[in-house]
Amino acid sequence: MDKKKVVILGGGFGGLRTFYHLQSNIPEKVDITLIDPRSTTLARPALPEVAFSDKPIDHARFPLKPIIENRDGTFIQANAVHIDTSKNQVILDKRKPVPYDYLFLMVGAVKDYDAIPGYREFGYSICDDSEAPKVKQRMKIFKGGPVVIGSAKSEWGSRVKAPKLDAPCEGPIGEIMFMVDHELRKRDLRDNSSISVFSPAEIFFEDVGERVHNDVAPLIQKSAIKVHTNKILTKIAKDHVEFVDGSQLDSVFTIIIPPYTGNPLVMHSNLGDEKGFIPTDHFMRHLDHKNIFAAGDATALAMPKLGHLATIQADIAAKSLIKELTGFGEIPDFKAEVFCIMNRGGLDATLIYSDTYFGGNTDLTFSGSLAHFMKWSFDSYYFYTRGHLPPEMLESSLKRALETLKQ
Repeated sequence: MDKKKVVILGGGFGGLRTFYHLQSNIPEKVDITLIDPRSTTLARPALPEVAFSDKPIDHARFPLKPIIENRDGTFIQANAVHIDTSKNQVILDKRKPVPYDYLFLMVGAVKDYDAIPGYREFGYSICDDSEAPKVKQRMKIFKGGPVVIGSAKSEWGSRVKAPKLDAPCEGPIGEIMFMVDHELRKRDLRDNSSISVFSPAEIFFEDVGERVHNDVAPLIQKSAIKVHTNKILTKIAKDHVEFVDGSQLDSVFTIIIPPYTGNPLVMHSNLGDEKGFIPTDHFMRHLDHKNIFAAGDATALAMPKLGHLATIQADIAAKSLIKELTGFGEIPDFKAEVFCIMNRGGLDATLIYSDTYFGGNTDLTFSGSLAHFMKWSFDSYYFYTRGHLPPEMLESSLKRALETLKQ
C-alpha cells in the first residue's frame, strides 16, 4: 500500500507535536513533509526570559531541518502562498506545488503590530524573536519613569462556538509586569517608576476563575501595579498611550500584546471564517474539507491563544488521522483549559491551572520557587529534546498533585 502524503504547515508547538506523533505511531502509513518559512522553530513562552533575564535568543529556537530529516521526513523552508483544495496541493512561492492526501494547518495567527498607530516608533513587544531583544535593549538603558503594559483588542469570527476573549492571552502580560517590577527593584529604579497594566476586557485575566483572581490579586498589589480594564488601545505616543474612550496613560516604555489576525494564507485560500481563523469540529477537522486538520492559534477553537491548547489540539488531530488510517486508537475529547506558568522575576513564578471559564470546576494557582523550577524544566526539556514536551503522565501527575494541595 502506498503511503499517504501528509503535509504539515508550521513548525511550532502544534506542527512538531503532530510530526512526532504521526512518525512515532504510523511511520509505515505516512510520508510526512513539514513546511515552514523559517529555518528554526520558535518557543514563544521563552521570550519573556529573553527580554528580562539572561536567556539567549538562540535558546528559544532551534533548526527544523535536522529534526525532520533525521526522522525520515522532508523539510521545506518556503512560504506557502495558497492551498488549492480542488487539487490537494500547497502552492509555494518560487517552488513546485506540494501535493497532499492530508493537510495539517499549524500556521499560527498574525501579530498585527501595524494595526496600532505609533507601535513601530514607540512600542515594544515580546511576541516574536525579532521583538523581544528590542525590549531587552530598551530595559538596559531605562532610567525610570511610567511603564505601561497591556493587550490590544482582537476580533474573532462566529462560525464555531468558542469563547470571544477580548485579549488573545494575558498570561504573557502577567509575566511582563512582574518581571519588569523585579528588574526595576533590582536596579533601584522602582521608586521613580510606575507600572500600569491595561486590558480591553472587563476583567483582567478574563479566562480564569475567581479563585485564581483572588490568589493573584495580592501579588499585583504587593508589586504596586495599577490595573485598568475596559481600555481599548488606539495609539502609542512617545510619552503616553491613548484609548478609545479618550483617556490616556503616561508612558515612556510601552509593551503590548498586539491584536491577533487570521493568517493570510488561510484567508487567501478561503479556509477561514470571517476573521480568518480556521473553523474546525472538535476532532480538529476543517468543517468544509475532511482531509484538512488544524491546531493552535490559527484555529477558531483555540481560545485563549496558548501553546498548551495548541498541543491538546495537535494530539486530537494526529489521533484522528491515526484512527482513520488504522481503525484503532481513541480520540480524546477537546477540553479547553488554561495551564501555564508565569515567571515573576528571580526565582518566583506562579502556575495557573483553570478550566472554569470553559465550564469546568478547576481553578488553581501554585506560587514560589518550585513553580519557577517547573517553568525552567519545561523550557529546557523542550529545547534540548528538540520540540518534545514532557510526558503526558508527568503533566497528569502534576495536575493531580495541585488538586490535592488545594483541597
